[in-house]
Amino acid sequence: MVDELKEFTKRAKDILANVAFTGRMKYLDFLNVSEQEIMAAMVKKYPEVQVKFAGGFSVAERCRAIIAPTYISEESIDSKVSMFKIEVIGTGEVTHSQVLGSLMGLNIARNVIGDISVINDNTVDANGAFFAACSEFDGFLLGNFTKIGHCDIHLIVWEEPVVREALVENIEVIVSSMRLDVIVKALVNVSRTKAEAYLEAGFVRHNHVVEKKVSRICSVGDILSIRRVGRFKIVDNKKTTKSGKIVLVASKSL
Repeated sequence: MVDELKEFTKRAKDILANVAFTGRMKYLDFLNVSEQEIMAAMVKKYPEVQVKFAGGFSVAERCRAIIAPTYISEESIDSKVSMFKIEVIGTGEVTHSQVLGSLMGLNIARNVIGDISVINDNTVDANGAFFAACSEFDGFLLGNFTKIGHCDIHLIVWEEPVVREALVENIEVIVSSMRLDVIVKALVNVSRTKAEAYLEAGFVRHNHVVEKKVSRICSVGDILSIRRVGRFKIVDNKKTTKSGKIVLVASKSL
């Protein structure tokens, strides 16, 4: 994880310096939260440069970063993020994992695609399966993304706002330490050996990056994604029990 973020930090520095020198805008593909935080912190060192983040949804986790000179107003910068709605032809519904799997089956990079949201709420105008993508790939997606699993689909460029709220459930777990394997064990409710196997198999992402080191120390604010289980954010180190154990509060995305 550390090596990947170091590599991104080096890349971000080169991009910012280039925009500062040439005065030309630079579009990055979708970044995860950690990468956005790095870019937002680093741009402060370049007073002649600004960064705009755009994810398509009203609340977006994955966002494109547009690096531009400060003389260009942020409002005039085209984010180049397209929103798509998926309509299943016939009967059937699709899930988040099915949408992502089918998109990756088109042999495009993951960072070309932003957030994916399946909204099953008849009280909102935007109801169905939506995803954000780099607009440079509009033609490719419209011509090739025609099937999810066994379902034929119709892909629509969606012009209306897609408003969504982050739906989460807060849970409490008691852990003996802030080690990653200990927290995974508690969140998944499996044995320590099973938790270590999850990590060794690459099933766990720590702050959006695959982490296999069982002794990695976690902190409040960290995000853990566990394959086939869900995504959790450590929101509070609530207290320490008399026996020295830690009561953690984690929010699980629904």
